[in-house]
Amino acid sequence: MKKLLLILFGFILSGSVSAQDNLFTTESFIVKITGTKLIVEELLERKIVFRKDFIHPAGYVIDLDNDGNVEFLVNDCRESEGKNLYSVFIYNTVDSFYLIDSILSGLKEPYYTFSDEINEIILITGSPDFDTYNSDEIEMIYSPLICWGFHGNEFGLVNDQLYDIFINENEKNIDFVEEQYKAKGKNCNTANMLRGVIASIFINYYSADEKAVADKALDELFVCDNKARFKEEITKLF
Repeated sequence: MKKLLLILFGFILSGSVSAQDNLFTTESFIVKITGTKLIVEELLERKIVFRKDFIHPAGYVIDLDNDGNVEFLVNDCRESEGKNLYSVFIYNTVDSFYLIDSILSGLKEPYYTFSDEINEIILITGSPDFDTYNSDEIEMIYSPLICWGFHGNEFGLVNDQLYDIFINENEKNIDFVEEQYKAKGKNCNTANMLRGVIASIFINYYSADEKAVADKALDELFVCDNKARFKEEITKLF
């Protein structure tokens, strides 16, 4: 059953949206994204029942909670001070088409994945409160992972039910920090440039309930005199 879900999930996600017309069909509606416009028609009468303007939308049809009814999701982004800010919008497609929930992801592009730990599809977003720690000197965006499960009619946090995703993410993040220190020198200037990824490592370990490991990682990776203040600052944002 899990293998079937993964196959279907991969097929569903292949329907992402580009700038041309994109059609998605559910049991009740035809959903079309034309450029920046979301237009929804009744399947039988072809009457327009919903429309909305976005900026740079990407659409997905996913049965998030495996109840046999698909949801329609839009990942949208807008530019702010030269950077992309992402949001997710989730719509009901059963009988009537309407917005169920929306989530601001900030600078980190949201994505969907199947979690073996809780046996369901989850939405991964960034934490907008940590966006300011990202440096213009680093191309990649780093943000603590926020994991959402869809239950009935809204997204709910499932961070406390997960572990592996945070550990795996931190393995990659720590490798990146060590590479940067090797290339640029392990000093406070480099550490300040890496504040975004170091903050993400610390909070990801907190989310995995590995607080001692988080403290050790921060102590080893953030080589500045204001370490205690930095820890207090990011802990308050958690």
